[in-house]
Amino acid sequence: MRSILALIALLFITTSCENAYEEVVFKEIKNVKIKNATANHLELSGDCVLFNPNTVGLDLTQANFDVYIDGRKTAEIHQDLDVEMPASGYFTLPLTIKMSPKELYGKKGNGLLNAAIQILANQKVSIKYNGSIRAGKGMVNFEVPVVDSLEVPIKF
Repeated sequence: MRSILALIALLFITTSCENAYEEVVFKEIKNVKIKNATANHLELSGDCVLFNPNTVGLDLTQANFDVYIDGRKTAEIHQDLDVEMPASGYFTLPLTIKMSPKELYGKKGNGLLNAAIQILANQKVSIKYNGSIRAGKGMVNFEVPVVDSLEVPIKF
């Protein structure tokens, strides 16, 4: 009964506003680190800094994304989270990305070296991501679809 009341309150709040929901804004990726690197496997970690312009905060519990670089699916993110997204504030989403260097740069030889040189030289990466984040408050949880493309500045 309590969760039904919370759901009704959430629906009332989101439908009674003229602009009920504003998209969370990407700010930057920082603290990128190579956790594990072989010829066939690359695992990176980093902190994604985001801004929530909404007056409602949520708890993020799961992220499931496919990541595309230059139109090629290069990585997947499937991760359980314990992150609080504050209302009208910045927050950090720690992510671990697993990919194959061969998928990223094809069969041009040492793909890992080429990837590292490109990231260091440009300090920007064109990324499209498609997936969802599981979010909620208390006992009310829901999937939020996320599809976006952007130029990502990388800070080491």
